[in-house]
Amino acid sequence: MKKLSLLLSLILLISCEKEELSTAERSIVGKWQLVEYCVSPGAGECVAQMATAIYTQTVEFRKDGSFIERIPERQKFWTPIMSSGQYRVLEDKGKIEFQFDISSSRTPAAMDYQFAGDRMTLLPVCIEGCRYTYERIR
Repeated sequence: MKKLSLLLSLILLISCEKEELSTAERSIVGKWQLVEYCVSPGAGECVAQMATAIYTQTVEFRKDGSFIERIPERQKFWTPIMSSGQYRVLEDKGKIEFQFDISSSRTPAAMDYQFAGDRMTLLPVCIEGCRYTYERIR
C-alpha cells in the first residue's frame, strides 16, 4: 500500500509540473531597461534617441506569462507597453502578444520583436515607423 501511495504521489507531482518554456519565452523572461527609442515625427525617417532618466521604462517579463512595466514619470513618456498584464510569445509569427490589465479594448495587441544578445527590440505597429530597444538588466 505504501508503494502504491508513493507511486501515485510521484505521478501527481510529475503531472503538475509546468510545460517547458520555448526558446523565445526563455529569452524574454527577466527585467529589461529601455535604452533607445525611435518614433517618427511624420517625415518617414526614424532617428534613434537614447533613453534618459525621465524618458525610460523597465519591463519585467515573468515565467508565469505576466508582465509589469514601470515608468519613472508616467505623464512625461509613452512607450508601447503600458501597465501590466499577460504576454504570449508567438514564435512562428515573430510577435509578442500583450493582453493589458487596463485597456479600453480586450483585444490583445501584438508587436514584432527581435533579439540580439542581451538586447530586445520591439516594433509596434506605427504608420511612419517606431522601435523600442531594451537591454536585459537581470
